[in-house]
Amino acid sequence: MWVGALALARDDAEDLIRAGKRAASDGRVAEAESSFARAAGMAGGSTRAEALFLQAGLTRSGAAAEALYRRLLEGEPDGEWAERGALELAKIQFATGRYETARELLRQSGASSLSDEACLFEGMASVMLHDYEDAIPVLDRVKRGRARTWAVLSLAEAEDGAGRSAEACRRYESLARARVSPTAWYRHAECLEKEGDASAARREYEALVEAFAQTPEAVRAGEKLALSEAGRTPPPTPPDEASEAPKGAGYTVQFGSFADRANAIKLAAKIKKLHPAVRIDSELVNYREVFRVRIGHYATREAAQSAGEGMARDLDERFTIMPVSPTPND
Repeated sequence: MWVGALALARDDAEDLIRAGKRAASDGRVAEAESSFARAAGMAGGSTRAEALFLQAGLTRSGAAAEALYRRLLEGEPDGEWAERGALELAKIQFATGRYETARELLRQSGASSLSDEACLFEGMASVMLHDYEDAIPVLDRVKRGRARTWAVLSLAEAEDGAGRSAEACRRYESLARARVSPTAWYRHAECLEKEGDASAARREYEALVEAFAQTPEAVRAGEKLALSEAGRTPPPTPPDEASEAPKGAGYTVQFGSFADRANAIKLAAKIKKLHPAVRIDSELVNYREVFRVRIGHYATREAAQSAGEGMARDLDERFTIMPVSPTPND
């Protein structure tokens, strides 16, 4: 009797999942979420795990999605849906700056042994944590598709952080030649500058501005070209914003994170009136560029916190402290 009841509940839950998928395909998101939630409440095992995974993928709240992925992993720690849920949860953690937690989850779940995408996020987390030697072999396992492009970029960052700048520059150049990454193109031009080939660097900056005109890298390239035409070098960082950290270490004060660059520019313009050293950093999050409004580079979290508190009082804006990765200019 109990076996029959369980089988009936599973069948009903699977019907709800199918109905939810149809609703999601038609754009009826609330209806789909409701169907998946009901299915998760009726069934167990892999059927429940699938329902939770699908529900989490529809919710607009990152916190709610995280809670659903955790329920999935607690109830069904093994299998396909657990591996996929672990990856999605790690991506949320990565996007919110919890790099150590994201990396540990991917390692413990075994997702990185099965998925190029999981390898990419584990490697990027290690780069953000400045564990470059750990990052390199994981990123090098990413072999296919769009993930490979981002893995090569992260590999270059890891190699540069580990002191192998020549290899990093070669990787930046390969991506610049393929015209798939404005970040790599900008850093390739910086490599040429470091090598003393100013004319070649200028050509690369000009080409970058033409090909990716709306990106932060193109804006920075345009600024370098303007300074070059004026016969000037970029001004030094003000002393109160300067970093005393060694290469590859440090923290920054972040006042906002946006998917829309225009919103980042608006906030930066407001902040610039009181703190001219504000900048916009671009980072990859879930294959999409995200724009971070930031100030400073500090040797310790405590120093960044103290600076952030002072700036927040001036600006009446909330802030967070974020670890930063090195760039070829560090």
